[in-house]
Amino acid sequence: MFVHLRTRNVMCHTALGIVLAATMSGTAQAPAFDVADRVAVASKIYALVQQYFVHWEGVSAAEVEAAYRQYLAAAKQESPRDQFDRASLRFIATLRNGHTQFFDNQADGRPLKFRLLEVEGQWIVIGSQQVRLARGAVIRAIDGQPSEAFVSEAARYVAASNDRLARTHVFSYPALFHEKVSLQLADGETVVVDRSVPGDATPPPPARVSEGRWLRGQEVAYIRVPSFGNAVYETSAIDLVRQYVKASTLVVDVRGNGGGTTPQQLIVALMNRPWRTWQEVIPQPAASGSQADRPTFTIRDGRLQSPAADAYAGRVFLLIDRFCGSACEDFVMPFKDTGRGVLVGETTQGSSGNPYRADLGQGISVAIGAKRYRFPDGAQFEGVGIAPDVSVERRVADVAAGRDAVLERVLQVMSSR
Repeated sequence: MFVHLRTRNVMCHTALGIVLAATMSGTAQAPAFDVADRVAVASKIYALVQQYFVHWEGVSAAEVEAAYRQYLAAAKQESPRDQFDRASLRFIATLRNGHTQFFDNQADGRPLKFRLLEVEGQWIVIGSQQVRLARGAVIRAIDGQPSEAFVSEAARYVAASNDRLARTHVFSYPALFHEKVSLQLADGETVVVDRSVPGDATPPPPARVSEGRWLRGQEVAYIRVPSFGNAVYETSAIDLVRQYVKASTLVVDVRGNGGGTTPQQLIVALMNRPWRTWQEVIPQPAASGSQADRPTFTIRDGRLQSPAADAYAGRVFLLIDRFCGSACEDFVMPFKDTGRGVLVGETTQGSSGNPYRADLGQGISVAIGAKRYRFPDGAQFEGVGIAPDVSVERRVADVAAGRDAVLERVLQVMSSR
């Protein structure tokens, strides 16, 4: 099985306070970065796209050329560094691939301290470090703009494989926001979030390992895997599978899991039938050997994998959502393709890349999506995602009440099958 080294700053957008690319705050002293430096960086990024980028099915060469001309024109302007960063983000976003990204360690990466999500046509709070921003609160305006207008504009700078993914991850890009963010609630109250000071509400600490519990007697067990960004999550999940090996049903929750490294051994522990890996589109170096020449592409069929003799034999339900991406989708896909598990929740992100990474100097680096996946039968995956077998859309009332409608639906479904 192939291994994806998808680092957390490339695809894991789910947690509050994840930075665009930075470890330094906006108040840090930035090094000199003149027009010549900017043009050089822009030119290098364009050359790397031509050499390694493999997602041309999602964007035309003409669109990229036009976007690059605009990018280069912006790079030639005397302007603050953050304006060059925005121009870079806009160019990268044009490529429509969530694994192709721009990073600047001088960007303002101070935590945003809240996260909004589109639910039932409204932008609501789903996470907050501010007491006055309760979960489920509807936000009507951001910095004086209607929320929809603000998000639509900001999404133009977000690297994503579809519009839903771009809009979802606007709030994963702190550098797109001012130091003080004004949020108008549905009741007319305005809350100003000051990113320069700590929040007044402490969010729950992130889970350090996968967690499990019994849902129904000794028959139905639940395992939550919050990330694949560290090997400990996969290892602890496998330990839980073994602990619950006599359960008739396992519910595996990967909602909010933004990826990491493909959990090959966890798949093996749960897959009791043969399965196939992704079909891959990969670049081949140009025949001339010139970096200026765009590579050709090869389609490689997925490989058939054999089940382990001691794989878990009971029923499997997977809980998925729009935040499940990258290596999380590597995990989910075989269960969808083979019918081994019943998928419940929302459609996943739909992004692949296995990116080529390059340090361009001046604190700037890029990741270029160098591999494109399709489902084993050749069906489109990029920008499409993995659809649930049982769809459960979020509701504002459920978020506000802390009600897990997806888990409730799973319990109903398993009772009827």
